[in-house]
Amino acid sequence: MWDIGIIGGGASAMAAAIAAASQCEGLSICILEKKDSLGKKLTATGNGKCNLTNAACPNVRETLEFFSSLGIITRTDEQGRIYPYSQQAADVVYGMVRQLKALGVQAKCGCGAQQVDKDANGFAVTCSGGEKLSAGRLLIAAGGKAAPQFGTSGDGYSFARRLGHKVTRLSPSLTALDVQEDFRRLKGIRVRAAAGLWKDDQLVSQEEGEVQFTADGVSGICIFNLSRFVKLEEHESFLEGIGRYRICLDVLPHMNLPQTEDFLWERRRISRLKAKDLLLSVVPAALAEKLMSTIQTDGDMKAADLSHEQIASLAGILKQWNLHLSGVKGWKQAQCTSGGVDLSQVNEMTMESRLVSGLYFAGEVLDYDGPCGGFNLQNAWETGIKAGKAMAASLQSEKTKEE
Repeated sequence: MWDIGIIGGGASAMAAAIAAASQCEGLSICILEKKDSLGKKLTATGNGKCNLTNAACPNVRETLEFFSSLGIITRTDEQGRIYPYSQQAADVVYGMVRQLKALGVQAKCGCGAQQVDKDANGFAVTCSGGEKLSAGRLLIAAGGKAAPQFGTSGDGYSFARRLGHKVTRLSPSLTALDVQEDFRRLKGIRVRAAAGLWKDDQLVSQEEGEVQFTADGVSGICIFNLSRFVKLEEHESFLEGIGRYRICLDVLPHMNLPQTEDFLWERRRISRLKAKDLLLSVVPAALAEKLMSTIQTDGDMKAADLSHEQIASLAGILKQWNLHLSGVKGWKQAQCTSGGVDLSQVNEMTMESRLVSGLYFAGEVLDYDGPCGGFNLQNAWETGIKAGKAMAASLQSEKTKEE
């Protein structure tokens, strides 16, 4: 019988185990991880650099103190993103695993949880090899469904449902978007733009940054951040829901529409300039050709022969180029999961279930997803530490009463 059982061996799970063991000496804590080592997804995060958190996060100081206690120092870039000073994710995993061992936490790797039940003693967990584990407190920190190659296959949601919890609709988040338009000739092109996500006739969110065109659609950090808001209603089919969304690109965000028209009108006066070269050095050639095609203009005609209407149409496309969504890239490409265990059923101060005493949740299994830049890892650290401290305090209180 373990004091604390933890399902999952990722960021929030390790943070919880360290927090619990540090707060109360002598606790027996066991981590169940289906992969062959802890922190698989963490090792790959941030392209291997590990964007730990962000200076804009409200509780960032507590997170930095936590890592300082592990001997991990950090650096902050100009965008507020915080990394280990070495910019090596492997150092973070090593530092956490080292601390877990020093605190006596046991990790059973290659031992994935298959079933979870509540019993008179607390919780009973059946593992993949048939092994059974009993624990007085149980933390479900099994991650979401994003990046299943690292072991996050959505098991935590099944366990939560089995124990009576609501799981909101799940979808890939922080990922590329597919569009109906043919972008095969634009694959690999990058452009700085303002991108707005529209649902029906309402602007949902807007970002500015580098947009990368793919054969199927658009990618880049600003697109990843917009993908968080592509949410389908519970009753909608995928095709019904996705068809309500579009991306509107502003390829010249530093100009307003009249300025863009004036800019193009001046350029048409350049001697012997063809219409297709009107955007020469403004955007990459293949993109210029695509934009010109949208206004059905012969690219070989003289730019000087373009009419006011044609110039106005091109300016309009540069400022408001509508791309109609056809899909969201899948779980393998996504960085995190949108949706999860309903937060109304969790005490966000302790991360304990409001429905099942002694059951806790932390990390991506919860219905939380933030933008790129360290916000999702901050959620993992913060909820994991809260859960770890709360479980330790609960066990301490229980033992005090027994004495």
